[in-house]
Amino acid sequence: MSDRTESKFEAITYSVELHDMLIELMQRSFGVKDLDRLVRMKYAYGKDTTEDFSRYRYLMLNYKNRIDQLASMLTSNIRAANSIYPTTLHEYEQRRDY
Repeated sequence: MSDRTESKFEAITYSVELHDMLIELMQRSFGVKDLDRLVRMKYAYGKDTTEDFSRYRYLMLNYKNRIDQLASMLTSNIRAANSIYPTTLHEYEQRRDY
């Protein structure tokens, strides 16, 4: 396997930009300005049977963690794939898998 140095590959640049945008969105709580009001409205309109504030806080935190993890994995996999210059079929398949 030939190791390549990392270049300014567009996919890497875009994945880093995407991760940054997702972090910014998560810092704004996905655009939800008032989580308590959202929960009350869902209960008021019958979409939820109880006003479970802790459930929504847990969901928001869980989604933030998962999105951050997936965005990091995306960038890592792109970097790993870009570091392989395939000279054999196995290396080609390994790069494709990343």
